[in-house]
Amino acid sequence: MAICYNFSIKQASNSFFFDNFYFVERVIIYFGGEMESSGDKEMVETEHCSFVAPNEETPKQSLWLSNLDLVMRPDYYTPIIYLYVPPEGKCNADVEEFFSVTIIEKALATALVPFYPLAGRFGTDGDGRREINCNGEGALFVVARSKLTRQHFNDFKPSTENRKLFVPVVDSDCAVPLLPLLMLQMTYLSCGSVVLGLAFNHCVVDAHSDFHFMQALTNIARGNSSIVPAPFINRTLLRARSPPLSPSKRQAYAARTKRESLGRSSKEISPPFVSTILKLSQCQINCLKSQRSSDKSTDSAAVSTFQAVSAHIWKVFCVARGLPHDKESRLIFSIGIRSRMSPPLPEYFFGNGVTGIKATARVSEVIGFIPERIREAIGQVDDAYIRAYIDDLEVADKDRVMKSIPMTESDILIASWLGMPCYDADFGYGKPIFVSRAETGMNGVAVLINNPGKDKGISVAIELEEETMELFKNAFYDFN
Repeated sequence: MAICYNFSIKQASNSFFFDNFYFVERVIIYFGGEMESSGDKEMVETEHCSFVAPNEETPKQSLWLSNLDLVMRPDYYTPIIYLYVPPEGKCNADVEEFFSVTIIEKALATALVPFYPLAGRFGTDGDGRREINCNGEGALFVVARSKLTRQHFNDFKPSTENRKLFVPVVDSDCAVPLLPLLMLQMTYLSCGSVVLGLAFNHCVVDAHSDFHFMQALTNIARGNSSIVPAPFINRTLLRARSPPLSPSKRQAYAARTKRESLGRSSKEISPPFVSTILKLSQCQINCLKSQRSSDKSTDSAAVSTFQAVSAHIWKVFCVARGLPHDKESRLIFSIGIRSRMSPPLPEYFFGNGVTGIKATARVSEVIGFIPERIREAIGQVDDAYIRAYIDDLEVADKDRVMKSIPMTESDILIASWLGMPCYDADFGYGKPIFVSRAETGMNGVAVLINNPGKDKGISVAIELEEETMELFKNAFYDFN
């Protein structure tokens, strides 16, 4: 068993204080042979940890959170890792020159000025509704060093272990008002490469806003602070109507937005769970797009990359799980609403601008390849749908904790980062050679991301139970 060191943030109590609010504690994380790239025990050791505040005065105010923000748990983060490799000929001793802590830390402090909500903490208003206290306490900034090399990423698998290695993790006992809303860790590898791990609080921002912030941060590090437009901070455009649309009038929409309970799974899905990343070339994607679906009237030219790849994943998932052909299956996914509202949200709206939807079909139909079901589900999402969903959340029991959609053995969830500028994160040392979620988050979840450079293919990160994963991988490249 190898050992690594990582951080957890806890409320200070009878211990040394950090900025009068926190102390940073080393927690020993044990992990298995998968993490041992050379047979030796590997570790990640902390060299520096602090909270980076905005380097200019920022508005000290309470920021209202929309219902689309509040459906997210306050302790749920989006963990992203970037791998940077130094130029040819750069020796290990020059690694700090290759990726300067000072430059990154100063860029972070500057970026937090326009993106000041990320430097705040959660609070509550007079009615107990969660909000952001924009107090400028700062983002967590960690510098670490590891004996691992870039070879560790040759067969990288999103996992809890990898997240604990490269992305700060908040202790489960941390009080909500103390949660940092942004955490960043720079890890210098022994080969001279650098891993940048970030955790964005998902109750504050979605992936679209995550990458908007990253564009600003990297441009500032390169000395181009004026290139990226400022974020649109105000979220009141997503307020529920007053009064919310009456139940009778929103009934048609509520049927589409309701998060119904599906009961317990009829099949036991148990650990161990494993993850992998599978790649599709542009040629393979075009092959999927050209397949004839179960609906013979479907125009293959109208099938998007997301629809074609998601339909294929859905099909292979049903086959790998061995689901009965008469069983109903759901593909659950999120869709951006910024351009679907009337009027559209500002392009650089900073917050959660997504809603979850689902496509449903019998397994026999899914195996027949049905991208049109996905397109139909997407087509439902218009301004009326979104407003009704926001109203539906507004009239929900205020004491109810919003939970994720229950998942059964016949359901799969797909998150798409397609079209997002994941590989544009150049701090002045070159673009990353690898970008991924550090972990997928749960069993039965897949994440889509574009491949870097001129490669027009995509990568599919997916987590499944071990037995199903082998069947999934065997069937994934069968396009018949």
